[in-house]
Amino acid sequence: MSAEYKLVRRPGMGKTDIKQPLYPRFAPWKTVRLKDLITSARGRSSFSSADITGMLQLVQDLMVDALMFGQNIELEGIGTFSVSLKARPVLDKKEIRAESVHFQDVTFRSATELRDRLRTMPLERSQQSERAGFSSEECEARTMEYLKTHPYISGKIYRGLCRCGKTKAAADLKRMTAEGKLERTFVGNAYLFRPIPAEA
Repeated sequence: MSAEYKLVRRPGMGKTDIKQPLYPRFAPWKTVRLKDLITSARGRSSFSSADITGMLQLVQDLMVDALMFGQNIELEGIGTFSVSLKARPVLDKKEIRAESVHFQDVTFRSATELRDRLRTMPLERSQQSERAGFSSEECEARTMEYLKTHPYISGKIYRGLCRCGKTKAAADLKRMTAEGKLERTFVGNAYLFRPIPAEA
C-alpha cells in the first residue's frame, strides 16, 4: 500500500491572473490514534495492552516534567521536543515581566534517522477527487494489506480505508467472509474481521 498525495495550487498573493504552480500535498486516509498504536505494538511484542498503555503514560509524564522545568527532550531516532512561548510584543526588555510570558505549544523537530527512513516511502497520486471510494477489488487489496500489520479490521476502519459508506462496507465484508477470506467475530458491541489462517 502506498501513501497518497494530491496536487494543489499555492494561493495567489492578492488579486492576480497569473496561475500559481502546483505542489504536492500529503493526503492521509486515516489518523492513527493511541489505541491503534497499542494494538499494533501488542501484535509485535509480548507486552499486554495494559503494559503498553502504562509505559506510554509514564513517558508522557516524564516528558511533561522535563519540559515544565526547562529541558528539551531528544528521543534518539525520533526527534526533539521543545517548548515555544508567547507574550505581547515589546521593544525593550524592561516593558515585560515574567508573569506576562506564557506557554504556547510543544514543537517537534524530527531526527535525521527518522527522515532518512521515510525518504523511500512509496507514493502515488490520489485518484479520489472528493470522497469517491475504491472499487471492491481495490478495497479487498487494501484490506489484506492492512491485515498484514493489524490483527483485525472493523467496519469503521474499513470505511476509512476504502472511503465508503456503511452499506458498501457491510456488503464487501460479508462477501469476503462468504468467500472464506475473512472470519467474523463479535467483540464487545461490534463485529471484527480477521484473516483466516492458512492451513499448515
